[in-house]
Amino acid sequence: MPVLISWAICVSGLPAYIKLLKQFQIQQYLREEGPKSHAHKAKTPTAGGVCFWLATVLTCAGMSIWSKSFDLPIAVILIVASICGFLGLADDMAKVMQKSNKGVSEKLRLLVETATGFALGLVIIFEGPVFDWLHGYHSLNKGADLAPNYIWLPHDSSFFLASQSTDPLMVMVPPAFILILSTFLIPATTNAVNLHDGMDGLAGGTSFLVLVTMGTIFFVSGRYDLGWLCIVSAASVFGFLLFNKYPAKVFMGDTGSLFLGGLIGALGAVGGIVVLFVPLMLIYIVETISVLAQISYFKLTKPYTPAVPISPAKLILTKLTTRLPGEGKRLFRMAPLHHHFEAILAEKGMREWQVVAFFWLAQLSLCFFVLGAFFALRAYALAHSTIVY
Repeated sequence: MPVLISWAICVSGLPAYIKLLKQFQIQQYLREEGPKSHAHKAKTPTAGGVCFWLATVLTCAGMSIWSKSFDLPIAVILIVASICGFLGLADDMAKVMQKSNKGVSEKLRLLVETATGFALGLVIIFEGPVFDWLHGYHSLNKGADLAPNYIWLPHDSSFFLASQSTDPLMVMVPPAFILILSTFLIPATTNAVNLHDGMDGLAGGTSFLVLVTMGTIFFVSGRYDLGWLCIVSAASVFGFLLFNKYPAKVFMGDTGSLFLGGLIGALGAVGGIVVLFVPLMLIYIVETISVLAQISYFKLTKPYTPAVPISPAKLILTKLTTRLPGEGKRLFRMAPLHHHFEAILAEKGMREWQVVAFFWLAQLSLCFFVLGAFFALRAYALAHSTIVY
């Protein structure tokens, strides 16, 4: 029922919301250096991510009211994702007001995302006292299967189901590691999903698959609260995809991509997924690396002769940190990487939706790999566990 409700809220709300966006001319402004084939998308409504954001939050709030319970991990994850969503909404609105593709300052965005990740790490570390103060009891499902199914970040907290396990797959790390991981994970995932969102249905489809995979892992391992959050949010994103698939009637905008990035990053940090999170997010990681590589290669290949001879290391540093005149070379046709594939495959007659389908299939393959590794680790843990059930 919660899955159907989340999906229905998004699907039923989007037609009226799209009409409202068109009325107020809240539309996409394309990058000048973007693909020329995307020119027809210039007036497509944006900030559509508001719909699946609200659908997820409202459904989870309704579940909490109906069950008469409060789950701190869910609340914290949604707060983190919503902060990222508000940041994206501010970015989308700034672009609309300025009528350009330049929104909120990149430095400000990174600062807010990093601060949010740092705050999340502190909440995870000090969750016990915080939750006692908020509600007076812990939400850990005492009857759940405590066998670790993948490597958890350990802490004696209800955030981590396997915190009391003695299984060899449990890796114990100091709280400082949790803080560092969380501080890095939120800005990393939000910006990665944001960069990945560049074609009709691309980020929505891959995010849907990621959320379903994470939900499966959490359900099987006994983290039903996180599992429900994944499936409910996946249902709302699937509803959005009906309007975002090629040709898109609405874009999720930075509102949607930053919300999804914050949601997935917070789920990874709170759920304690470490090793399997990397292959699951591999497409997003490669997309981010492609942008960094493109920028670096472009700067390094600019012709520059210093007035005074300097060392190679200083020359590289100067090129990377100083805005020099002239044109450099490009490593890819265009970055992020999905635009590179789009340009190459377009020459072979492939359309945009076919390129998107290729990325969906790649993400689906990664999801099957992650689930296979998860069940293999689970089988090993159950076979070697010393836990008495």
